Amino acid sequence: MKRKILLVDEWRAVRLLGRRVLTSLGFQTREARCGLEALETLALEPDLAGILLEWNPQDPYCLALMNKLASLPRHTRPPLIACGDILERSQILAALAAGADDFLQKPFSSETVREKFDQLGVPDCSDSRRDAEKLQSAR
Repeated sequence: MKRKILLVDEWRAVRLLGRRVLTSLGFQTREARCGLEALETLALEPDLAGILLEWNPQDPYCLALMNKLASLPRHTRPPLIACGDILERSQILAALAAGADDFLQKPFSSETVREKFDQLGVPDCSDSRRDAEKLQSAR
């Protein structure tokens, strides 16, 4: 079974790029345009393997999502990686203080996403997908 990552970004083009990166790693994606949609998706699909969230401190629902996840024990919630196109120390620290498990600068590559999720205990699915493809081609 593929793991699902919730990708939250206001820009459709960024979500498309993020979807390509995540699917190349074998993940399924769910998408949301804002913190409110992300909260709704999390309520409907609590089995998410992780969340890649555009850091937007002006979005109260973004902060609500981060606070909700931060209030849960780590082993019962999906890890959250905040991302942004500005790599200012103050922004990174603010995102981490709000509850993000890590921070990733946009634009991101499949390798950096793989590294971050792997560090947070969410290995990508590409190895198992390659194994399944090899098995399928051997038949």
